[in-house]
Amino acid sequence: MRLDEYCLPLPRHSVYGENPQFAAFSPSAMVWLSKVDERVGSRAANLLCDVCCGELSFEIMQVFSGQPSFGDDESYTITRRAGGFNVRAATTWGGLHAVTTLHQLGQVDALAKVNEIKDCPRFAWRGVLIDVARHFMSIDLLARVVEGLSLLKLNVLHLHLSDDQAFRFNSDKFPKLASPQSYSKQMLKNLVAYAADRGVRVVPEIDVPGHVNTWLVSYPAWGMQQVSATQRFGVHQACLNPADENTYRVLSDLFTEVAEVFTDEYLHIGGDEVHPAWWVADSSVAELMQAHQLKDVKAVQNYFNHRVCEIARSLGKTVVGWDEVLHPDMPQMVVQNWRGVTTRDEVLARSLDCLVSAPYYLDLFYSAEMYYAFDPEGSQIDLLALEDKMQLDLQLAHVSEGIEWTRRWRDSAIDHHHGTGQVIGGEACLWSELVDEATLETRLWSRLPAVAERLWSPAQVKDVDSLYTRMTDFLALPAIQLEQNQSKALRNIGLAGDDIDIVKMLEPVKWYARLLGERALRARLSGNEMPQARPYNMHTPLNRIVDFISPESLDARGLVSVSEKQLLQKAQVWQALSSQNWPQDITQAIEHLSLLGKLVCQYLSGRLDRKAYRNGLLELYVPVGEYLLAPIPHLLKRLQAGSETCR
Repeated sequence: MRLDEYCLPLPRHSVYGENPQFAAFSPSAMVWLSKVDERVGSRAANLLCDVCCGELSFEIMQVFSGQPSFGDDESYTITRRAGGFNVRAATTWGGLHAVTTLHQLGQVDALAKVNEIKDCPRFAWRGVLIDVARHFMSIDLLARVVEGLSLLKLNVLHLHLSDDQAFRFNSDKFPKLASPQSYSKQMLKNLVAYAADRGVRVVPEIDVPGHVNTWLVSYPAWGMQQVSATQRFGVHQACLNPADENTYRVLSDLFTEVAEVFTDEYLHIGGDEVHPAWWVADSSVAELMQAHQLKDVKAVQNYFNHRVCEIARSLGKTVVGWDEVLHPDMPQMVVQNWRGVTTRDEVLARSLDCLVSAPYYLDLFYSAEMYYAFDPEGSQIDLLALEDKMQLDLQLAHVSEGIEWTRRWRDSAIDHHHGTGQVIGGEACLWSELVDEATLETRLWSRLPAVAERLWSPAQVKDVDSLYTRMTDFLALPAIQLEQNQSKALRNIGLAGDDIDIVKMLEPVKWYARLLGERALRARLSGNEMPQARPYNMHTPLNRIVDFISPESLDARGLVSVSEKQLLQKAQVWQALSSQNWPQDITQAIEHLSLLGKLVCQYLSGRLDRKAYRNGLLELYVPVGEYLLAPIPHLLKRLQAGSETCR
C-alpha cells in the first residue's frame, strides 16, 4: 500500500513519513485550544480509546450544539507534533471528521506515518436513502447506519417513510395513517439527535401525490377511487386528489407534524411515478385543468407541486423531489435525478440545484467499481459513455435488454451549460423491496464506500485498486465488520464454515432481474408490465442464501491475484462439490460451480487450450436461478492478463 492510501474517503491532501510511535490515547490527554466541544470530545473518547495517537490538541473555531445544516464548513487539518497531533477545524462537523480520520488510521497502524492531513468535502450533500416503507427497519438498525455514515464522512440520512405498502410516521392529527410497524415522534427525534452528534442530517420523505395507496385505505376521501391494502411492489394507480382543497389542508397539517420532528431545512415530497389513470378519468380534475389552463396531467402534478411548495415554505422548508417533478413552469426546489444521467442536465438547465442518484442505486447489485466510475459532475458525453459501457459489461450481459429499456430516459436530453443550477451532491439509494432488517447491512456497506469517496474526495481520485484496498480496511472496522456479520447471518440459516466459503463464490443476478422475475421483465420490455407476475411482494421471506451473500463477491475478485497453485486448490474444492443437502434454490448454482472447478482444473493441468477455456467460462456465466458464478469475470481478466503458465 502506498503511504497515501490509508483513509476512505481519501483526503484532499496528505503528507506521510516515518515517525516515532505514539503512546496510547487517553481522553484526559485532550487539550482544548478553543472552547471545549463536547461532541468532538465525546467522539474522540469513543473512537480513539484503543488507538495510539498520543496527546490531541483541538481548536474548533465554531462549536455547534444544534443540528448540522446544508453548507456548513466541514474542513479540518491534522498536524503531527511532538507527542501527538493538533486538530484544527472550522466547525464541530470538521472536528468530527478529523476524529474519524484518526480512527481509520489507527485501525491500520498508520498514525505514526502521518505528518499532515488537510481535508474538506467536494460536495456539501453526501447521503444515502434508506427505504423503511417496503420493509420496516428498527431505530437501532438506523442508528447503526448513522454510525457507518459518519465513518464514511457521509452527512445525510434520507428516510423514505411512506409508500403504497406502508406509512411509518405516527401522526397525531391522522392516527389511522400509521402502519402497525411505525415510528413514534420521540423515536425519530432521538434518531435526529443521535445523528446530529455524528454530523449527520436526517431528511424525511413523505411521497406525494402518488405512492399513497396505504393513505387511501385509511382515508379514502383523500383520493378519487376505492383501494384495498396492497402487498405487491411496482407502480400503483392510487394518488391524491389535486382538485380538492381538503388535500392541501391535510398536507399542511401533516407536514407541520413532520417539520416538528425533522428540523432539517429540507423536506422531500417524492413526486415520482404518478400514475395518470385516476386524474384522466376524474371530472373534478378536468374542471381544475380548465380553470387553471392545465393542458395535461404533467401540468396537474406541477400545479400540485406549487401548492405543496407553498406549504413547505410556510414551514421554513425547502422542497426536494424526484426528477418527475421537472416541468417548464415548476416551482423552486431541489431535484433528485434517478432516471438516467441526462435528467441531471435537465435540472441544471432550469437553473435548479440537483442531487445525483441515477448512477448510485445500490439495490441493483452492481459492483463498487461500477458506482465508482460515475462522477456527479462528469460531462454528459462521458456519463452516457459509461452507461453504454455498462450495457456491454459481461457482468450485466444477462440484463442488457433491461438496461436498453432505460435508454428511453434520454429522449429529453438537454445541454445544461446555459443554466445556473449546481450539482450540490448526491445520494446512494437502497430501496428495500429485496432488503430487510437482517440483510440491509450486507447490501449497504459492500458498495457504499465507493459512492462516499466519489462525493467527498477530489474528482481526480479514481484509482480502483486503491479503493478496493482501502475498502477492505474500512469493512473490517469494529462498527462495520462486514465479513463477520455476513458469515454470522449465513450460519444462522444453517451453513457451516466451508459452505460459507463456497457461497461467497456466488452473487445475486443484477439490475431488477430478481425483483421483476422473467415474466414481468419480458412484459416491461414489451411495454406492458404485469405487476402481479413479480415473484416478490412485501411479505415474501428474505431468508435464503441469495439474500445474505454480498452483491459483489470480494473473495471472487481476489482470484485475479492469487497464485496458480492457490487457484488450483480452490478449483479442486469446487469440482468436488455435490448439490445434495443444499437448499433447492441453489442446487443448480452449486452444480455449475462444480463444472467451473472442473474447467479450471483442466485448463491449469494443460488439458484445455486458452480458447476452449475462455469459451467454457463464457458458457457458464449465465443466471442459474437467481445466482451468478462470481469468479468467472475475474478468471477471464486473469486469462487476458496471461497469469497462468499452463496453456
